[in-house]
Amino acid sequence: MKKASDDIDNHRYKKAFENLDKVEKIEEEVKDPEISYHLLFFKGFAKYRIDELEESLTLFGKALEISWELFSKEPEKEDYRSFIGDTIGSIGDILSKLEDPDKAKEYIYPMKGIFEKAIMGFEKLLESDPENPEYLEEFLETIEHIGLCFEAGELIEDAVPLFDKKFDLIEKLLKSETEMSEHLSSLDDSLMNFGRICEEEEYLEEEYIEEAKRVYDRAIEIYGKVLDKDPENSETKVYLSYAYRYLADMYSDMGNLEKAEECYKEALSLLESEIEEEPEDIPVSENIEVSENIPFPKNIPFTMALADMYKDSGLIFSDTEETTKARDYYMKARETFRGLMDKYPDLLGADKNLARSLDELAELFSEIGDFESAEICYKDELKVYENLLQKEPENPEYSLKLSDIYRELGNLFAEEGEIEKARAYYEKEIEIYENLHPTEADKLMLEANKADTWNQIGQLYAEEEPETAVQYHERALPVFQEAFESDPDSEFFHEELLETLTYLGLLFKKNREFEKAIRVYEKVLEVQKQLLELMPPESCREIGHDHNMEHDHNMEHNHDMDHDHEMEHDHDLNHNHDLDHDHEMEHDHDLNHNHDLDHDHYMDHDHGLDVETTYFELGVLHSELGDEEKAGAYHRQALERFEQVIAEQFEDPKLLIFTSGKAFFLGMSLLEKLESEKKDSSVARKYYELALRIIEKLYESCPMNLRLQEILASFAEQIGDIYRDADKLEETIQEYEYAYRSLKILYENDPENPMHLHHMLGALNNIGIGYSVTDQQEKGKECFEKALALNESLAKSNPEDLDPLKRNFLLFSNYANLLEELGDSETAKGYRKKAEEIDAKLAEEDPEWASSLEYL
Repeated sequence: MKKASDDIDNHRYKKAFENLDKVEKIEEEVKDPEISYHLLFFKGFAKYRIDELEESLTLFGKALEISWELFSKEPEKEDYRSFIGDTIGSIGDILSKLEDPDKAKEYIYPMKGIFEKAIMGFEKLLESDPENPEYLEEFLETIEHIGLCFEAGELIEDAVPLFDKKFDLIEKLLKSETEMSEHLSSLDDSLMNFGRICEEEEYLEEEYIEEAKRVYDRAIEIYGKVLDKDPENSETKVYLSYAYRYLADMYSDMGNLEKAEECYKEALSLLESEIEEEPEDIPVSENIEVSENIPFPKNIPFTMALADMYKDSGLIFSDTEETTKARDYYMKARETFRGLMDKYPDLLGADKNLARSLDELAELFSEIGDFESAEICYKDELKVYENLLQKEPENPEYSLKLSDIYRELGNLFAEEGEIEKARAYYEKEIEIYENLHPTEADKLMLEANKADTWNQIGQLYAEEEPETAVQYHERALPVFQEAFESDPDSEFFHEELLETLTYLGLLFKKNREFEKAIRVYEKVLEVQKQLLELMPPESCREIGHDHNMEHDHNMEHNHDMDHDHEMEHDHDLNHNHDLDHDHEMEHDHDLNHNHDLDHDHYMDHDHGLDVETTYFELGVLHSELGDEEKAGAYHRQALERFEQVIAEQFEDPKLLIFTSGKAFFLGMSLLEKLESEKKDSSVARKYYELALRIIEKLYESCPMNLRLQEILASFAEQIGDIYRDADKLEETIQEYEYAYRSLKILYENDPENPMHLHHMLGALNNIGIGYSVTDQQEKGKECFEKALALNESLAKSNPEDLDPLKRNFLLFSNYANLLEELGDSETAKGYRKKAEEIDAKLAEEDPEWASSLEYL
């Protein structure tokens, strides 16, 4: 057994299993349950280490049964208490590593009986000696392990009741003579776990909110009891402030920002009370990175915690309209950090924790559009790493971290449109790369990092100075070509090569240099095909279809330069394949349709292995040169590739929806271009019909998924808009009628949702106009009357809302025109008068209302 243990520790698993086989032969002879337990435990552990998780769980399940038998007979025996606790803990670890809640449930259900018996066994044991600290600590640990199992299986209703038992045990331990700090930490860990559970959406439903609040209140009460006995206990105050923060996060997730802010104010007050005018020195903490093990002022950790709490307080307002409130809290955090740096420059001028906090704060300022404050935070962070580099000039980690910060500053001002300032920061990043002295093996990666930054600079000039942009991208191109040829398996190299080519292709296309653009996209296709040969289909699909649609390069600077450094460069690559068309989703006469699908989500995509889009681009470019034969051939290849992708994805609805969206937006952009040029648009229609077919089939297999009907309605509305603008009225009516059918299904299933009514009104208005113009006035009249009835019901639901009035203005105007055509001038006059009255009222009540009857 000892040899097997050593083999496992040293990753000699074959030897380990050989030794365990010998143990098994002995166990068969002596039939000793302790040997059986150890045998199963070690086998399970070895299987866990080699990632055979389900086999490991089976072995630990058997070990659990034996450990319970031993514990139930002799619970006073320390080894047996350890057996059951360790086994449940191991099971929890494996279930967590599985990352499959459904599979975890399959393993947990047969074990739940033993979990319950183990709890009762400890409770019975404590009846004999209620204050025994060993029993209390082991029981607490076992309950935490059981909770971990339930969390892995997302068995929230089973996990939550365990918190009361945990708190009972912690409260008893806090009264004992054991180490208080450990128990306060344990209580904090429990609350963090509870917060993780509360993040499950279903747990924040109304029926659970009171229960969640009760759990937090119980923890706050326990901390309060400790402070009643020892009011100056600083550690308890810090943990209590964290408890208020967790409660604030819960209220924030519920959308109750007022209560969330109240909790944060309680937390801030506790930390502020610990800041002293003349603080005592305390032993150095692991959290403060100083070069010498010397005492430091107590104010430092409390002030750092206070600044972080200000930052977290602002976060609750960052995604709301109250960004001023968010900024006020962030400013307090920044001022607090800056005060620390000024007061303790020797201790904190080179503190990595402070640098990390400043980096987070800079990002938060950036998110609310306060670029000036973000720049200040990044510059403070720069000072920290410059100080660290001064102390260790040969440490490349600090140089590369400085390059990261310059990248962030460049991105910051690129987003703000300050091109020259962004360029200056990007050039500082390049300067750092040029001053590094990598090994021969690392030179190519370093050159690739420089080339990546050239691409960033090129992007700055893409709109205003495309010739300058081309120069930078052409400078980067040979670097990535060489890097890809030397290591085609590197995701970073092949992505950067494809992106560089795509930048160039888009610039050439925009400049109408179509032959150059074709040559570039042919290279893109060549690389994509090479990658398809190198990679299995499943990984190709994963790389080619990143659902987040953001190119967040964790540029692994694996230079073997003795550092583990990640450059998180969010490149924000806008590969816009919309054929130089900005599709406005709202038209003056479509009753403000906000189409649900985001065009950029599909079109600003990772070119990766997106061969179908490359074929599409080549088709469009050859068409621009007048070679319709080649254009048609490429479009056929694009559509065939889409069919192939759909066949590969048939078991993954999310990927199918994504692929459908991409096909739709390619088709939509091409349709609009061809219709505006009065050209045959049948090829564009094929992309649209392909997209529709995917979603229709998905809906057939899953009719309860109304999101699919929303997608169908959105597709049809947008295509209807294009045909309407091209004066193709029969096609316009057909698309809006399709949209109306989908919207009607949505309304019937969710009559309380006003958005469905809004869209139905838009469709009816457009169908009504279409029939009116195509001499089908009676059908048009029927549509307008339906629309007026719908709008009346919307107006009743919210009398203060001006939108129904605006819609009535449009509907009355259009209906009046139709009635005139039908010869009913008297009724038309009445509706026109109503429209004029609405116009006057809106002009008075809405300062932005600047329309006119004649224009509409």
